[in-house]
Amino acid sequence: MIICLAMMLLSCKVMYGPTPKFTMGMSEKEFKEKNKSEMVLATEDGEKIFRMYNVLTDYSFFYFKNGKLVRFENGNHPDDYKFGPLL
Repeated sequence: MIICLAMMLLSCKVMYGPTPKFTMGMSEKEFKEKNKSEMVLATEDGEKIFRMYNVLTDYSFFYFKNGKLVRFENGNHPDDYKFGPLL
């Protein structure tokens, strides 16, 4: 019974995707160590946007400035980060 419950819980994570682990102000390095994300934008000013996907929460966008997390947003489409202000 315990094994079945554990397998169910683990399969949900695989099926839906990882849940982001973050706190505002965390470093980019720490964020990348804790999360599997992809960088979708980087500017010469040191601003970067990373994206993660989860079936339940759709897309999550993480905005970094000078190596620190300064903003987080959810979106429905993989390119939603393009339609808002950068930082």
